[in-house]
Amino acid sequence: MLRLVAAGRSNGEIGDELFITRKTAGVHVTHILDKLGVSNRVEAAMAAARLGLIEPESGSEPGAKVS
Repeated sequence: MLRLVAAGRSNGEIGDELFITRKTAGVHVTHILDKLGVSNRVEAAMAAARLGLIEPESGSEPGAKVS
Protein backbone atom coordinates (compact mmCIF):
# COMPACT_ATOMS: atom_id res chain seq x y z
CA MET A 1 0.00 0.00 0.00
CA LEU A 2 2.91 2.36 0.66
CA ARG A 3 3.89 2.06 -2.99
CA LEU A 4 0.42 3.24 -3.98
CA VAL A 5 0.63 6.18 -1.56
CA ALA A 6 4.07 7.07 -2.93
CA ALA A 7 2.70 6.86 -6.48
CA GLY A 8 0.21 9.60 -5.59
CA ARG A 9 -2.91 7.45 -5.51
CA SER A 10 -5.94 8.75 -3.61
CA ASN A 11 -7.69 6.69 -0.94
CA GLY A 12 -10.41 5.90 -3.47
CA GLU A 13 -7.90 4.72 -6.06
CA ILE A 14 -6.07 2.63 -3.46
CA GLY A 15 -9.37 1.13 -2.36
CA ASP A 16 -10.33 0.27 -5.92
CA GLU A 17 -6.98 -1.37 -6.61
CA LEU A 18 -7.00 -3.38 -3.38
CA PHE A 19 -10.74 -4.15 -3.40
CA ILE A 20 -11.37 -2.36 -0.11
CA THR A 21 -13.47 0.70 0.70
CA ARG A 22 -12.10 4.23 0.49
CA LYS A 23 -12.59 4.56 4.24
CA THR A 24 -10.62 1.37 4.97
CA ALA A 25 -7.82 2.56 2.67
CA GLY A 26 -7.76 5.85 4.56
CA VAL A 27 -7.42 4.06 7.90
CA HIS A 28 -4.53 2.00 6.58
CA VAL A 29 -2.83 5.09 5.12
CA THR A 30 -3.15 6.83 8.49
CA HIS A 31 -1.56 3.85 10.23
CA ILE A 32 1.28 3.78 7.70
CA LEU A 33 1.96 7.50 8.24
CA ASP A 34 1.96 6.94 12.02
CA LYS A 35 4.34 3.97 11.81
CA LEU A 36 6.73 5.89 9.57
CA GLY A 37 6.54 8.89 11.91
CA VAL A 38 5.56 11.26 9.12
CA SER A 39 2.73 13.75 8.80
CA ASN A 40 1.77 13.52 5.13
CA ARG A 41 1.90 11.43 1.96
CA VAL A 42 4.88 13.29 0.50
CA GLU A 43 6.95 12.55 3.58
CA ALA A 44 5.80 8.92 3.43
CA ALA A 45 6.96 8.68 -0.19
CA MET A 46 10.34 10.16 0.74
CA ALA A 47 10.67 7.72 3.65
CA ALA A 48 9.78 4.81 1.37
CA ALA A 49 12.48 5.88 -1.11
CA ARG A 50 15.03 6.30 1.69
CA LEU A 51 14.22 2.82 2.98
CA GLY A 52 14.62 1.37 -0.50
CA LEU A 53 10.97 0.33 -0.72
CA ILE A 54 10.42 2.28 -3.93
CA GLU A 55 12.66 3.66 -6.61
CA PRO A 56 12.97 7.45 -6.75
CA GLU A 57 11.08 9.14 -9.59
CA SER A 58 13.13 9.47 -12.74
CA GLY A 59 11.08 11.61 -15.07
CA SER A 60 8.14 9.20 -15.20
CA GLU A 61 4.59 10.32 -15.77
CA PRO A 62 2.64 11.45 -12.67
CA GLY A 63 0.55 8.57 -11.42
CA ALA A 64 2.65 5.96 -13.22
CA LYS A 65 2.86 2.65 -11.41
CA VAL A 66 5.94 2.10 -9.29
CA SER A 67 6.92 -1.56 -9.15
